[in-house]
Amino acid sequence: MSNKRHRLSKKIIASALAFLFQPSMLLAQTDSNRIAQDNIDRAMRSSPNSAGIPQVNKPIQQSLVLPDLGDSSSISLSPADERQLGERIMREIRRDPDYSNDLVFYDYLNTIGQTLVRAAKKDGIPGLDGSGTFAINFELFGVRDRTINAFALPGGFIGVHTGLIVSAESESELASVLGHEIGHVTQKHIARMYGQQGTNSMIALASLFLAVIAASRNPNAAQGIAMGGQALAIQNQLSYSRDAEREADRVGFQILQAGGFDVQGMPDFFQRMQRANSIMESGVPGYVRSHPLTTDRIADMQDRVRGLPSRKVLSSVEFYLLKARARLIQTSSSSSYPELKQYFESLARRPDLPKQLEGNYGLSLLSLKQGRNSDAEAYLQKTRVSLQGLVSQGSPVQKLSLSVESTAIDIMVAKGQHDAALKQIAQVKNIYPRSRALNVAMVNSQLKTHQYEQAISWLKVQSKSRPDETLWWSLLSQAYSQSGKRALQHAALAEKYVTEGAWVGAIEQMKLAKAAGDADFYQASEIDARARQIQEAYRQELKNNRQNPS
Repeated sequence: MSNKRHRLSKKIIASALAFLFQPSMLLAQTDSNRIAQDNIDRAMRSSPNSAGIPQVNKPIQQSLVLPDLGDSSSISLSPADERQLGERIMREIRRDPDYSNDLVFYDYLNTIGQTLVRAAKKDGIPGLDGSGTFAINFELFGVRDRTINAFALPGGFIGVHTGLIVSAESESELASVLGHEIGHVTQKHIARMYGQQGTNSMIALASLFLAVIAASRNPNAAQGIAMGGQALAIQNQLSYSRDAEREADRVGFQILQAGGFDVQGMPDFFQRMQRANSIMESGVPGYVRSHPLTTDRIADMQDRVRGLPSRKVLSSVEFYLLKARARLIQTSSSSSYPELKQYFESLARRPDLPKQLEGNYGLSLLSLKQGRNSDAEAYLQKTRVSLQGLVSQGSPVQKLSLSVESTAIDIMVAKGQHDAALKQIAQVKNIYPRSRALNVAMVNSQLKTHQYEQAISWLKVQSKSRPDETLWWSLLSQAYSQSGKRALQHAALAEKYVTEGAWVGAIEQMKLAKAAGDADFYQASEIDARARQIQEAYRQELKNNRQNPS
């Protein structure tokens, strides 16, 4: 592993562990204190106005006995503030090379996440009802990292390491971790911490979350920022986190149960985490090492499991497929491909179908990655055989596997069969209409077959409904470019930069849009008006920076 990769991996390990073990992230260090401090200042200026998952019958739930964390009605950090802070952090995280842009991985995580959230809401679990609910706003994303972790950010963003997928022995284990993180968000632990501890806590919170951004740019400086902010509130934070962790465990357990998963997955995974953490102790700061995961938390979950009827919940087919995909995602160097191929081949020779499925699918993905399309097709056919065997044994899957069909489409695209790909996409989209992987594949194939207006029409709808979504603006800019619409191309690219907080780049793109000369009167008027809005937003940010110097 390169020095850069080691530093980034260590950063994400620390970040994930810290929020898993306390309601804030731990961060590492940079030489550019000014940049990080600017980010902290902006965070503190937040205005108060400002695929198939198992479905089984739920057993009778245990009542929750939760620690007293204070009255949520007195929370000073509003849901809108939390979301705003989370979105600001995510703008930076999406630029990180270890942010996973694998859309099948993204689809799978959010399918499970939304399954858990919907089940919790239906079951009446506290924190998911009323105005300003986070239920609509949860977003799960992948992190390219071999460590076994997940972490929550303000506003419902949850990061999941590839190592968590690879290491989980069942889908219920994975769901237990996600339930825990959802519990942090729904119980508004960050907002409660701020409400109870005031400005000091917000300083610590901002410095903790945003120092990780500085670390990704210059790992030699963020530690001073993180530790300086922590020093203002660390004792209260640690004391608070113990209660928050117990609450997240117990709410997560109830969410896991409501979602129809095997509740044994939670204590099983906690024990795995305990073993993993004992290996990583030396790389984690002292205040995290001293924070008890552990025996009490594991015992609490085991006691709860013993009070429920025993049941076995089979993992979905998608879970095994995603284990292979996650293993490939976290393999950063092509020099490791021969070793990875040997591993997948060993799995494919195993007598148990889940391992065969994972192995053959991994070989298909790896072959496609290496440009061996015929081999990818052959291994994918073997994957389908293993898949049908698992389905016959009871593993849940919908009519079509999103992972398998997405890979089949990717093979068609690699072979230049875009018309065939579009037909297959249309079929699978009937089952997975919201799949990002399918929708992006559809747009890309439309562009390859010169169906520019169809792509533009669809992307305009998406960008209007989700103006904060970088992906749709980027594709829309590409579609306009290929169709020869230069003014609109630059205007869409400007919107992409806005979603990333890159104001100067956005302003330059709007200048290019106005100078392109191919916009009609109405388009030119809209571009001019939007350019003024972006300029004003940038001026306001500069004004705020002057009022709050670092």
